[in-house]
Amino acid sequence: MRVWWGAPIAAAMLLAVGSTTAAAQEKTHGCACLHNDTAATINFRYKWGEGQWHSVKLQPRFEDAICWKYDNAQKSSPNLTFQLDVDMTKGSAWTTYAISRVQTAGAQCSVVGKGGHYDISYRPNTNNAFIQVMHRP
Repeated sequence: MRVWWGAPIAAAMLLAVGSTTAAAQEKTHGCACLHNDTAATINFRYKWGEGQWHSVKLQPRFEDAICWKYDNAQKSSPNLTFQLDVDMTKGSAWTTYAISRVQTAGAQCSVVGKGGHYDISYRPNTNNAFIQVMHRP
């Protein structure tokens, strides 16, 4: 007797791929991705709610994901306070920006959706002495 296993195996493989895809798309974090579009290392800091400040030095042309791992069924995160040192000279000028997060399936920039990317670039007409944050269109 000849038995063909193609259909059951194909169905099992399709089911396995479907469940892996569904699990991979589960929203586990709230993230924003910052891209350093300058030719210099930049400094920024952020905190969640009333928590501690996290300081970051981001190299030129690098990106960094600011993420909160959800620990509740509502998939919510505390308020994010984000500050950028906009002064590229020897001084400092910490400026607060409103940074929105998007729900993601992980904690890296590659999974952050279109609405969660921000470019840090030189402010026009400042001879590269100041930088700014712009929401990526």
